[in-house]
Amino acid sequence: MPRCADDTCGRWRPDLTSIERLAGASVRKMGALQFNGLWYCSRECVEQAARTGLNEDASRPRTSSGLPPLKLGVLLRHAGAVTQSELESALAASARTGLRIGQQLEQLGYTTSVDVLRALATQAGVSYFSTFDVARVERGPVSMPAPTVRALGLVPFEADEVLRRLSVICAAPVPKSAVRALTRLTGWVPEVYLVTDSMFQTALDAYKPARGTHQTLTFENLGAAAAHVADVAANERAVTMRHADCNDYRWVRVQGPQRVSDLLVSSAREERGCQAELTAH
Repeated sequence: MPRCADDTCGRWRPDLTSIERLAGASVRKMGALQFNGLWYCSRECVEQAARTGLNEDASRPRTSSGLPPLKLGVLLRHAGAVTQSELESALAASARTGLRIGQQLEQLGYTTSVDVLRALATQAGVSYFSTFDVARVERGPVSMPAPTVRALGLVPFEADEVLRRLSVICAAPVPKSAVRALTRLTGWVPEVYLVTDSMFQTALDAYKPARGTHQTLTFENLGAAAAHVADVAANERAVTMRHADCNDYRWVRVQGPQRVSDLLVSSAREERGCQAELTAH
């Protein structure tokens, strides 16, 4: 018989074989409380394991991806979208106004939003849309709640169920940590398209998943999130939990036999690269 996976507990799992013969297989639930594939004797032990897991740093050492991307001004000059004197003038103005160089070039009338968008997409190594039909997100292709989409900064508009490829739009800069987290926590591989800030905001406001979706809950600290995970485990008898640090949140996905929940923990505000792993005790 296995022991409780909480090292500070060590309680033996009861053998209910003989009782099952008399009362039925439903009695098995009395001795089964699983969290990430391990047996725990009580809700309290699951909560302790979830708290320990959520406090672990989910990031991994990051390796260099090679040469840094070319600066936006260099790309615009290479494309012939601006002249050197216009670029120098915009850089000087940007130092005073605090605007990003692309915004500053547009404001001065030296280039267009499409030219800037094209250069930003080249810089990030993604595709882009100069126009976008927001009707494509009014019935989102996956059951991802709007609060989760908003937290990620990625709006899905098309899905390939066979290849598990999910087309998403975002504004610059591309939230690469969110892209990695989306793959690790959901299994979808995002195909990213860049759009202007205004197009992205319009799409974000219009997004509604077409399918019945799971819930998104927001918590102020990891302890409250761990308590919720334990409640789900107590109700559903078996859950798995994965987490990733992403933008202003620690994104926690909890999955049981009956439901999936996204937990957004607002106190985890450090950007840690969004490297997600299976959280284990």
